[in-house]
Amino acid sequence: MGKILIDPVNRMEGHLGIEVTTVAAESQGVKVAPNGAKLHGQLYRGFEQIMKKRDPRDAYVLCQRI
Repeated sequence: MGKILIDPVNRMEGHLGIEVTTVAAESQGVKVAPNGAKLHGQLYRGFEQIMKKRDPRDAYVLCQRI
């Protein structure tokens, strides 16, 4: 069992980090453990709420100036 930590993720506005827990699987190499990938961020800008139930292609028009 191993752990990969990437914190901070560069080229992102705000602070973002990734933590992945891995397990060695027989004959399959290394795999991500069940519930072993976590993403944590400290900046919430509300894009998710604006884009709920919308076509993803609308994002560049609605979110470009926020």
